[in-house]
Amino acid sequence: MNARRWPHPVASGLQARTKMPGTPSLELQLPKDRLANFFPLFQEGVEVEVEVGHTVRQMLMEQFNISRDYQANRITTIFLNHKAVDDAATAVIEDGATLALSGAMPGLVGATMRSGGHLAAMRDGITYRNPEQAPATGRGRIRLKLFNLLLPELAPRILLHGILLEPQRFSSLFAELPESFHSGDRLSVADKRLRENEHLELRVLFGDRKP
Repeated sequence: MNARRWPHPVASGLQARTKMPGTPSLELQLPKDRLANFFPLFQEGVEVEVEVGHTVRQMLMEQFNISRDYQANRITTIFLNHKAVDDAATAVIEDGATLALSGAMPGLVGATMRSGGHLAAMRDGITYRNPEQAPATGRGRIRLKLFNLLLPELAPRILLHGILLEPQRFSSLFAELPESFHSGDRLSVADKRLRENEHLELRVLFGDRKP
C-alpha cells in the first residue's frame, strides 16, 4: 500500500524579513542529519520575531509560508498562551504570546484537544478566547513550540526564518555539533556578540540547496 502524501508545508518562497535593530545574527548551513539537534529547543520553545496582531492562520501562511492545506491536515492541535485554539483563522497572536503546535495526539486527550473537534466542549474552561481589546499590530516576539511529527516537518522552515537564542542555549546547542563548527570565525564572533547582547538570531539552512 502506498504511503499517503501530505500537503507540503511550504506555500511559496521566502519573504523579506525586517529584523529588530541591535540583534546580532548568525547564518549557518548544516547537514540534514543535524536537524534533530534542534528538536529539544523547539519542544521547550524558541523565540521568533514575527508581525503580531494577526491570526494564527495568517501568521503561519504569510510569515512562515505554511500552506492552508498543511495547516488543516497536519497541525491538528494548537495552544495559544496555554489554552486550546478551536479556530486558527480567528485566534489573534499578540506580542509575547506562547504558541504551541502539534500533530494528532492519541487517545481521548488527543481527541479532546483537537482544534474544532467534536469533543471540544469537554475542555471549554481551557479554550482560547481573544481578549476584548484587539492586540496591537507590529513587530514583536513570540515563543513557538513544536511537537511530535511537526518537529522534522516544520523545524527547518522555522530555522530558515530565524530563531532567537540566549547565550546558555546557544552554547549548549553548539556543544553537540562536530568540532569543525566550533573553530570558525563566525562562531567566535557570535560568542563575543552574545556576551554583549541578550540574544543572537540564528538562521539555519540544512543540506546543500540555496534558500
